[in-house]
Amino acid sequence: MSKRSNLAGFALMGMAAGAAAWYFFGTKEGRKCLDKAMENLNEFSETVKEKTNEGIERASEYAGKAKSEAKKRYAEGKEKFADVADKAKSTANKVKDDADAVGKKASRAADNL
Repeated sequence: MSKRSNLAGFALMGMAAGAAAWYFFGTKEGRKCLDKAMENLNEFSETVKEKTNEGIERASEYAGKAKSEAKKRYAEGKEKFADVADKAKSTANKVKDDADAVGKKASRAADNL
């Protein structure tokens, strides 16, 4: 019984496909309808292409902006690090000089005792 129902289903599908094909290819109205459908499909395809290209352009712009911003921030951070390193070095040298001066004073004071 399932073989018969499958066969009947395939037969109905075949008949429907044949009727649609006859309508779209065999009548003037069908050809007009098919032409209109193809025209709409082509317009839709062009719209999708345009929107895809716009999306790609926007993504590329955002990526470029992000890259330049990252480079800018990196350079700023590098510069700030260099400034802090210079200040630390300067402070260390001052502390060393102060320690040397205190050591010399202590040495002179010990000599005067």
